[in-house]
Amino acid sequence: MNKTTAGHWRWILMLFLLILPACVGVPKPAPMESARHYLPEPGERLLNRFAPALWVEKYQEDYNRPGAVRAASPSHISVDPDTPVMYAEQRRFTTAKGNYTNLLYRVHFKEIPGGYSPYYLGAGKNVGLFVILTLDAKGLPLLLTTVHTCGCYLAFIPTSFLSPEVRPTGRGTERQTVYGENLPAELDYAETPPEQRRIQIRLRPDTHRVMDVWLASADTPTQPADSISLQPLDDLKQLPLKNGQTTSFYEDSGSRAGHVKGSYKPRERLFMSWWTLAWDIGQDKYLGTDTNDGPVFFTSLQPWARSASDMRDFASFLHYWGWGL
Repeated sequence: MNKTTAGHWRWILMLFLLILPACVGVPKPAPMESARHYLPEPGERLLNRFAPALWVEKYQEDYNRPGAVRAASPSHISVDPDTPVMYAEQRRFTTAKGNYTNLLYRVHFKEIPGGYSPYYLGAGKNVGLFVILTLDAKGLPLLLTTVHTCGCYLAFIPTSFLSPEVRPTGRGTERQTVYGENLPAELDYAETPPEQRRIQIRLRPDTHRVMDVWLASADTPTQPADSISLQPLDDLKQLPLKNGQTTSFYEDSGSRAGHVKGSYKPRERLFMSWWTLAWDIGQDKYLGTDTNDGPVFFTSLQPWARSASDMRDFASFLHYWGWGL
């Protein structure tokens, strides 16, 4: 791609990012006392020990609460907000510098509402969020990655265990702005054993955006908390039906193979598909274990960066975004 074409794309992207805040708005956060605290169930597994706690605002609205994925039929899938569930899996990857473990946590919500005031570009059903914690060979947490299950709103937060030499150049040390949200630039464990601290994630109502992240005591919540259970990520491929059979959360054939059933995003398709060259833009999907498994999980809106930003190959994905693990 020549410089002129790339320049045109950058101008289109800049114009869109200027228009987008006017469409969605960014309301001020409510006091923490008004949020519901979801604390992962205890356990000795790595997945239990490092599972993040969630803080959910406006939890009275059922679409703001993380829930269990249910199947009424193979084509009718929904999220039950009265049964909080976090789907989790442990994966490994290797780079030239070492061996790493990813702890994947996937949560889903009934929907992003589709009204007109406020107007949410990402309105749609069965939406979700990934929280991924990367550990080194010693089990120390190095990097927190959050991204919606459509591949959008990607954010990285390193921990104090991650050497500055492997971080992207130009990163600040205080706070960072990620698509309008103000997040920490680092999670400081301050020489505290990692198992004594738990990552806390505050979610913006309606859109389920990550709006803040911090560390707190792993055992003593600051206010009463609801338990959120950890279920195997593969359970999403075997949702029980009333007839005793099972069905998948994901489409298994056709042009939408690997995408979450019911996860259409008509507004994103209308306003974004033509300039991103992605007809399925914004649709939530399965995250494969390698580049031969499932749809491309691209995290860049640039059409020429589909493969380079594909999160299925986590080592290459990190390299694309400037991380030198």
